[in-house]
Amino acid sequence: MKVPYSKEPVDFRLMVLVSIRRIRFIIYGICLGALIFGGGYYAARNIFSGRPEYKAEAKVYLQYIDNVEIENIYINKQTWEDLVYNDIIAEYAADEIGRSLDIEEVKEKVSATLLTDTRIVVVSAQSTSQAESKMLANKYASAICRFAPELKEIEDARILSSANRAEKVGFEDRTWAMSFSGAIFGGIISAITLFLYFIWDTSIYIPSTTELRYGVPTLGLTTDQMRKFSIKKDDDYEFEKPKTNKKTEFYRLWLQVNFLKITKGLKKIAIVDTSLTDDSHYVINLINSILKEQRNKEISDIESGKLKKEDAYFSAPDYEIVAPGSVNNDPTIASTAAKCDATIVLIKSGDHNGKMIERALDLLRLQEANVVGAILYDVNSSLIKSYVFSNFSSSTRKLKENIYNTRNEEAAAENTYEDISEPVEEEETTNA
Repeated sequence: MKVPYSKEPVDFRLMVLVSIRRIRFIIYGICLGALIFGGGYYAARNIFSGRPEYKAEAKVYLQYIDNVEIENIYINKQTWEDLVYNDIIAEYAADEIGRSLDIEEVKEKVSATLLTDTRIVVVSAQSTSQAESKMLANKYASAICRFAPELKEIEDARILSSANRAEKVGFEDRTWAMSFSGAIFGGIISAITLFLYFIWDTSIYIPSTTELRYGVPTLGLTTDQMRKFSIKKDDDYEFEKPKTNKKTEFYRLWLQVNFLKITKGLKKIAIVDTSLTDDSHYVINLINSILKEQRNKEISDIESGKLKKEDAYFSAPDYEIVAPGSVNNDPTIASTAAKCDATIVLIKSGDHNGKMIERALDLLRLQEANVVGAILYDVNSSLIKSYVFSNFSSSTRKLKENIYNTRNEEAAAENTYEDISEPVEEEETTNA
């Protein structure tokens, strides 16, 4: 029964397996997020923020008169923060500097505060030049030393420490924190994007989706590793039987059983591709190799007298496989398929081709072609193995046993499968 896209259930196992194979996009998202957030923050802080500023500090020690109690002195921290901008101190500073700078400009670059013991005044100067910062701090400290004795509570003032270095002024560097935040954001966005992409993806990855979505049973599948078994011999292509690879042998036997069963009694069969690339020739070669085995067996049985010539099926002159190409490339192929007894469509796996498959099936059905099944090709071998969790060695054996145990009553059908050797236990070989 066909299920519309809007009601198609989400296959969470398939979603996880497909997403794992696209995990690199999450890694790309993490790296991109870290680069954008961290790089943007670094650029804004260090490149586009203008010239850096430097801050230098000098300290002045205040000597109060003997009969003054320090706790009663009115000259506190706030007082010195205001006094530093006093015109008298500014004039003294201008004398020390030599009036090479504007006084108002100097006032904007300096500040002063009083430490908690009320005896030490800290003079700070901030500028885009390290040398200027140190010079302003030292000159303003000297100006305060000249001004301080003019206050009745202060006997003397002297420089406790000069500004010998200037430190770069800046806020806390949070580049790594921003990069980490960007990485998390990028990873979350990438994961959500992959989920939405899977929901909107119309590709076919597993055989069951074909029947669920289009109402067409899947006769079998071929994996991306099976292309190499299609070889050229005598100006023609044949499919080499993969006897040493259990997984590939399983898929070949699966297709063989279903293809021969669904096309039983039909003499003219069309195999039509649905992709635009029309690169499914190796699937045609596989089917032809299966039929070639059946023909050879029939001919051998006819020669040995086991089968009457008039009972021949695969070797009969009117038995024909038609492979006209892709119906999406040439819609007239649909009419060609309609003239055959049955039509089998080839669907490329993971090709984002849902609409193309719909179009192909619509073209075939409009011409009243008898679509009996589909073959899914170029299936990701590791994906399908992980999805079905099957032991291919034992599955191949069971499939062979099933062929022997489900003999058809007709002699022709019985002869169809005699070429398959008796199942024997073999160790799993290395993947092709």
